[in-house]
Amino acid sequence: MLKKNLIEIGCFVGVHGIKGEVKLKSFTEIPENIFSFNEIFIENSENPIKLKLIRQLKQIFICKIENVETRTDAENFKGLKLFISRKSLPKLTNNEFYHSDLLNFAVYNLNKESFGKVISLEDFGAGLLVEVKKNNKTFYLPMGKDFLKKIDYKDKQIILDLEKDLIEN
Repeated sequence: MLKKNLIEIGCFVGVHGIKGEVKLKSFTEIPENIFSFNEIFIENSENPIKLKLIRQLKQIFICKIENVETRTDAENFKGLKLFISRKSLPKLTNNEFYHSDLLNFAVYNLNKESFGKVISLEDFGAGLLVEVKKNNKTFYLPMGKDFLKKIDYKDKQIILDLEKDLIEN
């Protein structure tokens, strides 16, 4: 399967116990939704895996991977990323987007002044932020509905209603 057709939805962050259980961090908007996908792939494999939720510990899920029975076997999955096929994602409505689609987009203000390129999108609880990198410096900019004016997929640009001096001071 081509990597461009895959969307990263989580990763294995460790192992739990001696029976082959793994710790999973979900990147989906609603973390539990990671278990709703029929086919989940791990990096460097074309065969889907089957996950079973055992329990949740704060922001981490304890899971069982089909045919993984020992801690030693589970340790082989530590650090691996989980993906789904792009076609298994729900269709978007107006003003919705997938974070992964905006990576490496250029970010400008209304005056076409550059803020840099998108390296990630985060929500720490107070609204969506875009992490931007310019001249080896990274910083966050607000990307909520009050600031986001346009996403141009053709030219790979995001236009925000922000002043340039926001990052220069």
